[in-house]
Amino acid sequence: MNRDLKLDNLRGLAIFLVVLGHFIQETSFSGLFSYQFIYTFIYLFHMPVMIFVSGYLSKIRPDNVSRAFKAVLIPYLIFNTLWIIVAFLQNGHIPSAMYIIPEVGLWYLLSLFFWRSMLPAASKIRYVFWISILLALFVGTINFKTGLLSISRTICFFPVFLLGFYFKDIKEKFTINKYLAAGSFMVLLVGATLFLIPLTTKILFLRDSYHVMGMGNLEGIALRLIVMVVGMVSTILLFNFMTSKETVLTKVGRNSLSVYVLQFYFIFYLPDILNYFGLKFIFHSYLLTTAYVILATVIVTFILSRDVVNKGVNTLIKSVTNFLIKEYNVIYTRKST
Repeated sequence: MNRDLKLDNLRGLAIFLVVLGHFIQETSFSGLFSYQFIYTFIYLFHMPVMIFVSGYLSKIRPDNVSRAFKAVLIPYLIFNTLWIIVAFLQNGHIPSAMYIIPEVGLWYLLSLFFWRSMLPAASKIRYVFWISILLALFVGTINFKTGLLSISRTICFFPVFLLGFYFKDIKEKFTINKYLAAGSFMVLLVGATLFLIPLTTKILFLRDSYHVMGMGNLEGIALRLIVMVVGMVSTILLFNFMTSKETVLTKVGRNSLSVYVLQFYFIFYLPDILNYFGLKFIFHSYLLTTAYVILATVIVTFILSRDVVNKGVNTLIKSVTNFLIKEYNVIYTRKST
């Protein structure tokens, strides 16, 4: 089965920007305009691109739930457990809501499990895409615990997942000149970034209620709609000018799972390692910090996207799955022949 290199490149770019955004978030200069601009710019579209590709590659099968359990929920449980162990070894504390509230950035795996499990039923609902948008806007009016089972993000990003799922059948209708698409992409994101920078960055996460962000419902609904529309339109524009040829992003996209689940150990602990070796001064200089963010993003993404690392991650997942699920080897063999 031939891979669509455009999808690998899209996912490769998205996961690279995910790592970059997380490194920026951990710097002491994240409040400066230059950092805020880059952070807002990439957060407007990097997760929509990841989720769009996931939807594009999803199919409706009778065993959607069991497949999602094996391919997505088990990795979520594995790497959530590993992070809990690391946190316990570091400070002796075990989160009281472990697994219920995803550790670090692992919410995406939990949400992906829900999206793929819901897809067969959701696809039978008339106007489900438009209904999902209304639900995404409405859920912000409800004030519940942040991050609980990733419910808010699951609902708010579901339209993007559905867009990817349906897009493969209608993409010809959205095909435009790649140069026009690239120009429109930049104008849209720069304009949206400048508009949103004065506001709270929390609006980008599609996670918190409007009340928590200090907004009225009407203001919150309007801003959330802007963020959602910009994310989906920019993703479609990027799809139009992203190359289908093999690039440096291709392997990153192909091995994006290993990058996604392992990046946090570098993001949170690399500064401690540098401090241990007397390089703390790096984080007091704007220029040196910027160089650190760029180099660390490139190096970490490169290392974690290597085939040997990805193979190790997949071997761990397969071993745990074999242990938990009966006759997994038989099922796996039959489907791969």
